Amino acid sequence: MRVFKVIIIELSQLKNPMKKILSFLLISILLISCSDTDELTGLNFDQKTFEKNRELWQVNKISNYKFSQVYSSLSIGSQPKLTSIVLNHELDTIYIQSNNSYYNLIGELTYFGTVEDIYQYIENMAEQIEIEINSSQNIMKGAEIEITYDDALHYPTEIKCSGYYDKPLLGGLSINIVFSDFEVNQ
Repeated sequence: MRVFKVIIIELSQLKNPMKKILSFLLISILLISCSDTDELTGLNFDQKTFEKNRELWQVNKISNYKFSQVYSSLSIGSQPKLTSIVLNHELDTIYIQSNNSYYNLIGELTYFGTVEDIYQYIENMAEQIEIEINSSQNIMKGAEIEITYDDALHYPTEIKCSGYYDKPLLGGLSINIVFSDFEVNQ
């Protein structure tokens, strides 16, 4: 910081106002880019918004619907698009939409049968990440869970989860799940 103070004092003695403004702008950008704002510690998760949307989803009392999902992560790669059909709040059918899939069994895939399963997954993931971050034997120092919700029906449309580590880690926490093609059935 001492170097920056010296530079700022030197810049303040410049005669040309335009050079002065540009120099201060350059120093400001440099200070911001050198800050540790990208260093995340702890869990960054909007629990309040999560609970609000979960409650609003439950208030809707939608029992028959279908949706598609695509799960991908650094550890397993991207899976094919799956569609879940829910009847009376329970998974009735799930199928793979891709004909080019090398997966033979649905059991080999990560999937969610219902919207409540998605909410339960998010809740469990947040709890597990907190445990891992607070563990003395873990190298994860922070994580972020970002969720996008449907504005009308309040189900998650995308989940992004990233882990932050003391050292680079091959296959660290990096999950992206997209939910689409949601339809309410009667």
